[in-house]
Amino acid sequence: MSAFKKILSLKWIAVCAVIVYAMSLIPIFAASIYAFPQADDWSYSWRTHLAWVDTHSLLEVLKGAAAAVAEAYMNWQGTFSSIFLMSLQPGIWGERFYAAVPFLMCGLITFATLFFLFYVLKGTDRSCRMIFSMAVLWLTVQEIRCKPAAFYWYNGAVHYIVPYCFFLILAVLILKNLRKEKPGWGSFLFSLLLAVMIGGGNLVTALLTFVCLAGGLLFLLVIKRRKRLWCVAAPLVVNTAAFGVNILAPGNWLRQDVAGEPSNPVVSVFRSFYYGFFYIGEWTDETVLLMILLLVPIMIRMAGQLRFRFPLPGAVTFFSFCLLSSMFTPMDYAVHTVNIGRVKNIIFAMYILLLMLNLFYFTGWYVKNVRGREAAPAEGGFSGKEGVCFYGLLAVLAFNILLTAAAEPQRFTSVLAVKELSDGTAEKFAAAAWDNIQILKESGSEAVIGEVPKDSLLLTSRDDIDQWHFGAKMYFRKDKVTVLESENR
Repeated sequence: MSAFKKILSLKWIAVCAVIVYAMSLIPIFAASIYAFPQADDWSYSWRTHLAWVDTHSLLEVLKGAAAAVAEAYMNWQGTFSSIFLMSLQPGIWGERFYAAVPFLMCGLITFATLFFLFYVLKGTDRSCRMIFSMAVLWLTVQEIRCKPAAFYWYNGAVHYIVPYCFFLILAVLILKNLRKEKPGWGSFLFSLLLAVMIGGGNLVTALLTFVCLAGGLLFLLVIKRRKRLWCVAAPLVVNTAAFGVNILAPGNWLRQDVAGEPSNPVVSVFRSFYYGFFYIGEWTDETVLLMILLLVPIMIRMAGQLRFRFPLPGAVTFFSFCLLSSMFTPMDYAVHTVNIGRVKNIIFAMYILLLMLNLFYFTGWYVKNVRGREAAPAEGGFSGKEGVCFYGLLAVLAFNILLTAAAEPQRFTSVLAVKELSDGTAEKFAAAAWDNIQILKESGSEAVIGEVPKDSLLLTSRDDIDQWHFGAKMYFRKDKVTVLESENR
């Protein structure tokens, strides 16, 4: 194969896409050594940490996790599965283990997205699927809205990113069981476990899952496909039950007293549609648009390889918009705002996923119903003209990323990581955090620690993350922890 034909090969482009995505994760992982527990990491894991320090027994650690769930359920919030995972933050085994958080979160997002897209796009060329998936992953990881709460703050990530990934995995397991001649009992039982975990997690993903499962069940009933209806009905029942246990927790009402009266539910629903329009406009930037253009020839090939006719694209888009908008409702109702970074992270991830899948659906509708007898593009790679257009657009995209990285390094996670690694911002934060931990480990019932720097947009960018004195005193067995502001140190 000549060098020119090689670079026009879809397989070669797919390999390059994987390499680019993998390399983009290197700065994110490199910054992991500067990540340390913060805020609610201390509050929710002090029981498990002390159980490990005192006994080195995994059973006692699990008992500590159960105690954390029970206490929070009665006094603060009902998200029992999230709290169980929160109490098992990697730092309980030793603060240095906290560096595993970016690996865990990036790994889970990558696996769940690939698992979902490779199944949903089954029947299309593997190279095309990989290129499409890498584009979705790159946009999700790089442009996610609150980088600390996505990759470096375990508590925020495990409460939102993890249930979102569970949702994608659950969707595939249910679809597989619906299509198989014999549903797998292992995957079915695992789908029930995931449904419970999601129902007991954050309210945004719990509601999203309920809407999808209920809508899927209704759709199957409408088209009169009752075979293996239980594959959807059973996860819906256990998810609804877990969701009910979650929202009926006594702690939720105590927390609501602090947050104030909830919004009118009808008004929250209408505002959610407004937020849907608003954030679609805000998040559809030039990088997203260029990536869409780059994927058009890939999507045309993928659509041509399927027998599916892609009916009613308008209805699919309308349902997708409603689904995205519904993710804003719980926060608007409960706390009167959706401007919470860790919440916007999963809504953004869902937006990118739905955007790309809807564009593929419209492309499929065009290929099957409008293009008609036009010659199908070559399967294995691009023609000369297509290659020139593709690589021309790729060059424009690369140039756009370079310009944006220079002007707004905080836009892309990897660029921000490189910036904060090179200018010392990450090291400065980590040094302050490490010094605080050493002080807290000293004997005595009281400790005076310093305020950690707040100028890192990668590791801690919000005041609700930079809180040490509440949970840290229990985590380190102190009666009192005083945090001195920077100018008083």
